[in-house]
Amino acid sequence: MNDGNTATPCWLGNISCLADPEDLLMYKNTEAFIVIQDILINCTREGLSLPSHLLSSLLLDNNELKDPSSLTPQQLAKVAHLLPVLGVNFLQDLTPTQLAAVLPVLQTVKFSPAQAAIIVEKLSAVMTLSAPGKLEELGSLVVGVKAEFFLSQTADRLLASLPAMAQRTPALSHVQCTALSTKLWGYLEVVNWLDYVEPLLYCTPLLSVQPRAPQLAYNISTTSTKGFNTQQAKAIFKQLQALKPNLIKDDFESLGTVGQGVSCTAIKERLKANLSPASVRKILAFLRQQPTLLHTSLKKCVVEEVYQYEFFPNILEDLGAELALSMPVSIIKKFSVESTNTLRKLIIQHPFHFLLLSRIKQDLLVDKIVQRMRMYTGVFTEEEFRSLGHLAPFVPGEVFVQLDRRFFVENLNFLQEFCYGGNKMDIVARILQEPATFGPVKTWNKATLSQVDRFTFFLSLDKIQEIPKVLMTVGRIEKLFMSQHQWEKGDVGSHCLDANERQKLFEKKQFLLQFFLGFLKIHHLSPTPMIPTCGILHTTAPSAWTPNSLTSMSASAFSNCLELMGQDQFMASYQRSQVLNKVKQMYGPVSSFSQLLISQLGALAVEMTSAELSSLRLTQRRAIAALGAIPSLNVRQLEALFAAMLNSTKQIPSQIDASTFEALGYIVCGAKVTEMSSFNAVEFSKAMLWLGRLDLKCTEDQMLALVGLLSHSLAFGPISSWGTDVFIEIGILAAGLPDIAMSALVKEQIEGISPLAISKIVPEKFAVVFSAKQISMFSHDQAFAVTKEQILALNYVQKTALDMVLTPWADKLVDFRGRSLGLALSPSPMCLILGLLMPLIILCCPGT
Repeated sequence: MNDGNTATPCWLGNISCLADPEDLLMYKNTEAFIVIQDILINCTREGLSLPSHLLSSLLLDNNELKDPSSLTPQQLAKVAHLLPVLGVNFLQDLTPTQLAAVLPVLQTVKFSPAQAAIIVEKLSAVMTLSAPGKLEELGSLVVGVKAEFFLSQTADRLLASLPAMAQRTPALSHVQCTALSTKLWGYLEVVNWLDYVEPLLYCTPLLSVQPRAPQLAYNISTTSTKGFNTQQAKAIFKQLQALKPNLIKDDFESLGTVGQGVSCTAIKERLKANLSPASVRKILAFLRQQPTLLHTSLKKCVVEEVYQYEFFPNILEDLGAELALSMPVSIIKKFSVESTNTLRKLIIQHPFHFLLLSRIKQDLLVDKIVQRMRMYTGVFTEEEFRSLGHLAPFVPGEVFVQLDRRFFVENLNFLQEFCYGGNKMDIVARILQEPATFGPVKTWNKATLSQVDRFTFFLSLDKIQEIPKVLMTVGRIEKLFMSQHQWEKGDVGSHCLDANERQKLFEKKQFLLQFFLGFLKIHHLSPTPMIPTCGILHTTAPSAWTPNSLTSMSASAFSNCLELMGQDQFMASYQRSQVLNKVKQMYGPVSSFSQLLISQLGALAVEMTSAELSSLRLTQRRAIAALGAIPSLNVRQLEALFAAMLNSTKQIPSQIDASTFEALGYIVCGAKVTEMSSFNAVEFSKAMLWLGRLDLKCTEDQMLALVGLLSHSLAFGPISSWGTDVFIEIGILAAGLPDIAMSALVKEQIEGISPLAISKIVPEKFAVVFSAKQISMFSHDQAFAVTKEQILALNYVQKTALDMVLTPWADKLVDFRGRSLGLALSPSPMCLILGLLMPLIILCCPGT
């Protein structure tokens, strides 16, 4: 350095996006500072999050940004990737001309739906979105386009823009996507547009595909290359069997992506046609290449078939992780050491499928592998840990606690990638505090906290309080939250914790933030509680703060983060109610709320009274969808919102279309039975892809009315004609089938019922409609979903049939959920004999 002030530091090229602001601010009046700013802006371009203090101190503390309307196109283009952080107020102060000038840059920036909506609305003042080429220019801003706009466009216009929009489809809302797909699949020519509409297949209703299935099956060479979902593939395969019955026998691989829809009968016939290992391997390779997860029924069918073959051990590796992990634990327990090792390698290569299993099956599988590897004694070495990969944290506690401490300390970054559930978090916390690792928490220093990183949240609340307060700065707290958020969004973290574990982890995060920022004053040295900026709410979470701190924010910061608050699933009722009060103070009575404001509110609206909800103007689907996604609305609120939607749109129930039904979501249950009966059956059935996955709070009478719509001749037709595809599509609505229809369900239909739908059947109805024979057809996931109340209503034979679905996971009749099921908890010799005879009893007495 020349004078200590102007030279660029040698480490600047490798600057961390998570650097401490204090370390960089020393260069503020030097030439290096411009370079630092450019590097940080590059961080935002690459989608990396920055600590709020780093953003505010080094990037946003700029006089040019104080007057948005005065920014030149060059200045605006330079800060384009910071616009999402600057928020809705900043965007509203920009002129349409300014935004149009930098549209080529804006189209690559990731805006929230509300932010994108503001920009699109402003751009509409200076450009016609329906003009050729204009919709394509929006890029990522397409998330801000109204669903109503898509519905108003011609097929040609939409088709022309789809290639550009295809890059953004994952970011489109389900309402936008349904509007696009239902519009295009309404044309007969859609079978010739598959290259264009393929990105929308994930949100295309089964009812849109079914009428086109014969044409799609006829053009199988094209159809077989597209990414259809399971139920769509099943509908096409059904037609294929009718049109080209020999195709499966002669050229099975030509099914391509439609292979995921193959029936169990067809797959068994194909396997038996040539029982050589080479032929079976070829079919298994074909199934592994399917674009989506295989349906439970298909996996069960394949495993049951190939397990019978003498050469099964030789083709175990060819099953792949997904099929191999669908095997019952009772089969896996019989594996040789060599086969167990093969399974271990499969899981390590593709851990995703292991993470999707229930915690019980994960623990049982790993326990079996640990036994085979003889790891129950001695130190849990680095070699053993690495040999298990993502299985390692699932070893029994008595093994995990023996983890080599030197390996633990030297590989903390590596270890933080894994999933730790149950008591493993507690064990990790104890290891962290041992003298051989980092010692008591009260002795930790800055370097220790940097190493421990997100494992800090594994500490108990009393131990978190022992962290030296001088270390837990705002910047440090932000980094901890950001590290945890990054892990939670990853492939492992997004499939790791169950609801209870996520809630407990949140409570620790909330306590840590409030304790060290002075909200939980313990003594006179506690700091004065800080008022958060919108930036720090993004890096932490609104729910981690007290409601007083949120309502004390400046009006600008508060409105900039309103959308974030509305989406925070951990926000408690007392927090939401105070935040909502501030919204009313700022924007006036709810009857005056704009569509954009309603769309930002999200779950905050649950604190509104029924009268307030009734006064809302709900004219746009995006506003309706924001409220329709709230699962905790009560019956009166649902009724008020449904009535408000009808009043606002000036519609009668029979005029509601598919995308509006999707927007309504939970609000559908706010309609009266008489109103439901007048719904357009076709439009309602097209919304099943979304509505069927919601835990709808409809009454039994409402469910019956909705199922009546699905069985309309122009929808899915008579229930007796429904296949697995329809049951997969309608999801929870299967719980509303009439008693007589449910009692007549056959295996193919039962296989398509979702576990959620199983759990929602009224206990008395469940006991009456499902015979022991039908219950024996359940998959494990379906049987596991049966509630305690439903079990209590079953007779002895039905309970035994249920046990027999669950017990393949053990050598005796034990229900791992700890339920008292008589036979399940008393595996006497006589009971075991009865268990072995039960298949015969069920076959002989199906109505028992």
